[in-house]
Parts: sequence; structure tokens; C-alpha cells
Amino acid sequence: MRFRRRKPDPEMVGHVLPDDLPKKGLYAEPLRVSDIRVEESVEQPAGGFRVTFGVRVRDAEDKRAPNIAVEATIAGPERTGTGTAVTDMLGRAKFRMEGPAGRYELTVVDVAAGGLDWDPAATDLTAAVEVSA
Repeated sequence: MRFRRRKPDPEMVGHVLPDDLPKKGLYAEPLRVSDIRVEESVEQPAGGFRVTFGVRVRDAEDKRAPNIAVEATIAGPERTGTGTAVTDMLGRAKFRMEGPAGRYELTVVDVAAGGLDWDPAATDLTAAVEVSA
């Protein structure tokens, strides 16, 4: 049995569809942080607590944005840390910090590391929680 290659239809090659939003890859720009959630704090066996923040990223068409780098800073009662997480298939990223009881605040610093446009003014980029023993 021999297989023959099909030639592409000349009318379909190079056909451009109009689009009112610029796209780099799969996302309509600008990206935005749609919400930041504070998950339940977990008391650790060795003492202290683990605080978890969830960040959700959406594109300009309100579609989830997977595989996007999100940089955030968490300020806790003892220290401040900056980290990067990558969104999952649903456009969610998690940031965690362990420490004593007190106030923890997450601030999103950057989305997509400058590779895509994002709108920091679209939503609130901070969330805070007070953890008590």
C-alpha cells in the first residue's frame, strides 16, 4: 500500500482571519489577574502555619491562561519572600509561606515576565489574611 501526500488547497494557504485583538501565541492581550483567593491556613506539626494564596489569570477574552509565569511577593510577620509560579491548565497559580501567627499579604508583581502585555490596573493585585493561633 502506498500513501500519497495531499497538497494543501491553494485557497486555504495563507488565509488570514480578521481579529480585533492582537495575539502572541494563544492569548488575547492584555492578560489580567482575575482574582486572588486566600485558602484555609494549615497548622504545622512542628509549630507555625502554612498560608496559601491562589492567583487566577485570564486573557482579554476572559479565557483561562495556562502556562503563564506569575511573580508575587508574600510579606509575613517574620520575613518577606518573592517567588514565581506557573499557572496550571485552569490558569491558577499558588503561593505559600510558612511562619508564625500574624498577618500575611500577597502582592502580584508581574504576569508573563514581560513576554505578553498585562493590565495591572484591571483588578486588585493584593490579598491579605490574619492568622491567629
